[in-house]
Amino acid sequence: MKQRFSSLDVKVIAHELFNSLCSLRLSNVYDLSTKIFLLKFAKPNNRQQLVIDSGFRCHLTSFNRTTAAAPSAFVIRLRKYLRTRRVTSVGQVGTDRIIEIQFSDGAYRLFLEFYAGGNIILTDRELCILALQRIVSEGSEQEELRVGLKYSIENRQNYHGVPALTKERIIEGLTRAAERTGAENSVPTKKSKKKTGNDLRKALATSLTEFPPLLIDHAFKVTNFEPATPVEEVLNNESVVEKLVVVLEEAQKVVRQVISTEVSKGYIIAKQIKLASSEANARSPNESESVRKQENLMYEDFHPFRPQQFENIPEISILEFEGFNKTVDEFFSSIEHQKLESRLTEREENAKKKLENARQDHVKRLGGLQLVQELNVRKAQAIEANSSRVQEATAAVNGLIGQGMDWMEIARLIEMEQARHNPVAEMIKLPLKTYENAATLLLAELTLEDVEDFEGDETDSDVSNGEDEQSKPSASAASIDKRLAVDIDLGLSPWANARQYYEQKKSAAVKEQKTLQSSAKALKSTEKKITADLRKGLKQEKDILRPVRKQMWFEKFLFFISSDGYLTLGGKDVQQNEILYRRHLKKGDVYVHADLQGAASVIIKNKPLTPDAPIPPSSLSQAGTLAVATSSAWDSKVSNRDVLRAKDALWSRMCY
Repeated sequence: MKQRFSSLDVKVIAHELFNSLCSLRLSNVYDLSTKIFLLKFAKPNNRQQLVIDSGFRCHLTSFNRTTAAAPSAFVIRLRKYLRTRRVTSVGQVGTDRIIEIQFSDGAYRLFLEFYAGGNIILTDRELCILALQRIVSEGSEQEELRVGLKYSIENRQNYHGVPALTKERIIEGLTRAAERTGAENSVPTKKSKKKTGNDLRKALATSLTEFPPLLIDHAFKVTNFEPATPVEEVLNNESVVEKLVVVLEEAQKVVRQVISTEVSKGYIIAKQIKLASSEANARSPNESESVRKQENLMYEDFHPFRPQQFENIPEISILEFEGFNKTVDEFFSSIEHQKLESRLTEREENAKKKLENARQDHVKRLGGLQLVQELNVRKAQAIEANSSRVQEATAAVNGLIGQGMDWMEIARLIEMEQARHNPVAEMIKLPLKTYENAATLLLAELTLEDVEDFEGDETDSDVSNGEDEQSKPSASAASIDKRLAVDIDLGLSPWANARQYYEQKKSAAVKEQKTLQSSAKALKSTEKKITADLRKGLKQEKDILRPVRKQMWFEKFLFFISSDGYLTLGGKDVQQNEILYRRHLKKGDVYVHADLQGAASVIIKNKPLTPDAPIPPSSLSQAGTLAVATSSAWDSKVSNRDVLRAKDALWSRMCY
C-alpha cells in the first residue's frame, strides 16, 4: 500500500494547492498527532483545510478531524509567525519532494519535506530557519537543521531547471547506473530478494528524477517497450536507445498533461476483497451494486494519471476522481476510516466482554451459595443416616478426653485402631480439630438404592445374602470413595449436629435471595455504566473523522425557523443589523424591531413563491420575541413593551 508521495505527486499537489490556496489567509494551525498537522485557510465564502503528514503527504481535506487539546511548541511558533498571513505562492522545489508555501510575498516561507524522516521548516525571506518540526544532525548525506541556521535549497534536485531530455543525457544516466550496479555486485553480500528485470526502470528513475518508477512503467506499456531489457543492451544498441527516448517522451507528455489544467484527475488502484459467505448474505438487498463494489475494494495506490499496466486485470479496479487533492483525501481518509472502524469494533468487543464477565461473576456467586445449601443438606442427611455410628465415634473420642489423654495421644491411638480396621476409628479423619472441640467424620451418604433396599421384603434379602457377602469388598471400597467429610461438634448429639447444618442451609438460602436482589441491581448498574462508557467512547471516536458541512449564508446571523416555516434572521451587532437591512430585506419581507436599547434588527423572509402573502401573526410574535430578547429589557424583566414592524416601507405598531 502506497504511503509516501512521489516527485510527480508533489508536483501535481503543489500545482493544485497554488490554484486553491493563493490569496487565502491562514486562520489557524492545529496538531492532529505528533507528525500530522492541520492548517486552516479562509477568506469570505472560501474555506480550505490542509492536512500535512510530515514525510508522507499533504492535501486538502473535506473531513473534520479532532485536534489536540493543547498546541505543541512547534505549532505555537507557527501560529506566532503565520496566523492571518496571506498565501502568495505554492510550488515544488525543483523536482525534489519538497513543497514551498510562501506567505506575504515571501516574507515567510514554509517548506514541507516528503522524503526520509520528513520535516516542516519555517524560514524568513533570507531562508534563516525560524521553526522546524524536528532537529536534524549533520550526517554524510544530510545537512544540519536547527533554528538560526540557513536552509539550503540550491542543492535540491533540478533546482535550476530540468535539463532537456536528450539521448546523451539518457546514455550518461544509464552509464552511471550500470557502474553503480557493477560496484554493488562486486561486494559479497547475502542473497538479494529484489525482483529481476527491473534494472532498467531503476536506472531511469535514479538518473531522471522527474519521472517516478510507475510513470516509467506506464510509458513502457503505452509504447510496447520491453521493461526487462538489460541496461547493457540499451547502451550497446543505438536503435534501442532511440526507442527509449520515445518512451521517456511519452512520460514527459503525461507530466505536461496532468499540470495543464487547474484541477487534475486522480486515479486510485484498488483490489477486490473476497467476502465470506456469511458477510455476503448479511448485505442489505436494498444496497445498489455500485455501493457494494465500493465497499468490497481495498485501496492500494493512487496516481495523477491512469496507469496502463493495471488495465484489464480482473481483480484490480481503477477509480477515477475529479481532482488529485480529492483523490489523495479519499485514499488516506479511507485508511483512517478503516482504523477508526477497527477501534470501534475493539471497543464494542471489550464492552461485550466486560458485560459477559459481570454476568458470569453474578452466576458464579449464586451457584456458590446454592452449592453451600446443597452441601449442608447432604451433611445433615449423612448424619441422620449414620446417627448410631456418629454417636459411637463421638462417645469414643469424648471417653478418651474424659480419661485425661492428650490430643496427640488420642490421635496416635486412633491411627493404631485404623490400622486394625476398627470401623469406628476408620470413620474419624485426622487431624482432630482440637481448637473447635470438633472432629471430622467420613460418613456414607444415603442413596436411592439404600432406600429401596430398606423398603424391600426380607425374603429377597435372605436369598441375595450370599451374593451380597461376595460383593461386600468391592461395595465397601466404592462406599469409601464416596464418603462425605462432615465436621461434628463433640459437645452435641448427632441430631443437634444435623439441625445445625439445616440452619446453615436456611441462612444460606436467605443470603442467596439477598445476593440475588443486590446482584441484579449491581448487574443492571454495571451494564448501564459499561453502555454509557461505550457510547461516550463511540462518540469520541466518531468525532475524529466527519465530513465538513458547508455553512449556509444565514448562519452568521441569529436565526430560526418560525412555527409557520418562515426564516427569521436577527443581527448580532450593529454591523450585522445594517447588513440585514441593506442587503437581505427584500420585497415581501417584514422588518421587526423593538424600541429598546440593544434590540436586534429582525427580518422575516417571505417565501419566494408567494412574496405578497401576509406573514402569519404567530411568526410576527416570535420575531418580536427575538427582538425583545436581545435587548436590555429582557435582562431587567420589563414587560408590555412595544415592537415595531414594517413591510414595504410602511410602519405599524404592535403591543408585546
